[in-house]
Amino acid sequence: MSVVNNAARARCTSVRIALVAGVSLLLGATSSAQSAVNFSVSGTSTIRGWTCEVAGTTEVTPGSATPAPGFSSGVQAATLTVQVGEFECPNEEMTEHLFAALKPDEFGEIVFQLDSYETSAQGATATGTLTILDVTQSVRVPVTLTPTGQGATIEGEVSLDMTTYGVEPPVVMLGLMKVGPQIRIQFNGLIVP
Repeated sequence: MSVVNNAARARCTSVRIALVAGVSLLLGATSSAQSAVNFSVSGTSTIRGWTCEVAGTTEVTPGSATPAPGFSSGVQAATLTVQVGEFECPNEEMTEHLFAALKPDEFGEIVFQLDSYETSAQGATATGTLTILDVTQSVRVPVTLTPTGQGATIEGEVSLDMTTYGVEPPVVMLGLMKVGPQIRIQFNGLIVP
């Protein structure tokens, strides 16, 4: 009886190893690479302009789509994620105001999820959803893509009204300083397929 049990265990172990290896190969075929992208967010106030910066991550899954500069097999999926708590502003007070508006303890990430793109000679126009403060809106972002040996460098910018995402522009000094609702987001980095 123990010989039969040992043979059955050996077959089960072989099947498990084969399944794990098969799943690993499948995941490896469609796996995505993660790259860093730098973001600069700027705006105005009744006193002066401001800029805060953060590095985000971009996860790109290549394949089965229209080719784009640096992505000969196209892009199947892409997600850009920014950790809100990692924003850096020129001074501590600005950072505190930014965190009060973006609530990193409640809403830790800002996420762009690619839905589709149209290519051009310089790059592409990406269409997707942007989520800030748990509010998701559709956006179109023109990007410049420059092929490299590893993938492509990406550059672009988009202007947004932060109130569209439920972000209340900071008002400080008893209302003497009010931040305008319009912001400009500039980004650049290397994306590896």
